[in-house]
Amino acid sequence: MLQFNLFPGGKRRVVTFSYDDGSDNDERLAALFTKYGVKATFHLNSSRFFQKSADELAEIKKRYEGHEIACHTVNHGWPSRMPAATATAQTLEDRKFLEKIAGYPVRGMSYPSGSYNETVISAMLSCGIVYSRTTSSHMGHKMPQNWMEWNPTCHHRDAMPLVAPFMETLDSEWKQPLFYIWGHSHELRCEEDWAYIEKLVSLLSGSDKIWYATNIEIYDYMQALSMLRISADEKIIENPTASELWVEIDKKKKICIPAGKTVFLD
Repeated sequence: MLQFNLFPGGKRRVVTFSYDDGSDNDERLAALFTKYGVKATFHLNSSRFFQKSADELAEIKKRYEGHEIACHTVNHGWPSRMPAATATAQTLEDRKFLEKIAGYPVRGMSYPSGSYNETVISAMLSCGIVYSRTTSSHMGHKMPQNWMEWNPTCHHRDAMPLVAPFMETLDSEWKQPLFYIWGHSHELRCEEDWAYIEKLVSLLSGSDKIWYATNIEIYDYMQALSMLRISADEKIIENPTASELWVEIDKKKKICIPAGKTVFLD
């Protein structure tokens, strides 16, 4: 029996971080993530950067290299309290400005103030947003059922007790594979706070059994995985995507399906 429960390299677990608002503390935090080989998504309010020079914007781009730049609306606010047209404009203009910095299509988001409803979701989708993170932590490790209501595991202040149980079960078949930590870098106000976050990152880093990914990388991989074409007897697997994909057979055999290739199973 085929299962879609493997990540790149045949790994069973994925860790991602997500930070909002675009505080100047992002520079230090992004460097910390890079130091430990983990990845984060930074959801930015573009109004913070409107008065920056071209050289300053180039430095902003460099700050987030290796990570993902994503939307958070132009001016933050509460999207569910806005007219639909305002929420749309706030998102689309944010996306346009951030793409000038990032140099790639910005497709992800987190809801400012955790504020959203069905109207907001429709507005975000119309702007080309494909996922959006909420602030509703579930304290578990499940993948989202709805990418536009992506609930994280926890805020970073609540993460430490969850680390050991996660790391101690890397070899098991666990149906909840995702450790998703969120927060704001401006909450890191003193060296004690920075020591805490570095310890958290260090404990989760360095495992060859974990895929360290940005939010959009997780979304794109799962979308690609869902596009596999599989014969009725599960003996032929065709990968029409540009991504190398991994599946598992009978909970024990890992199979790699190269991009654009077809694999014939015995």
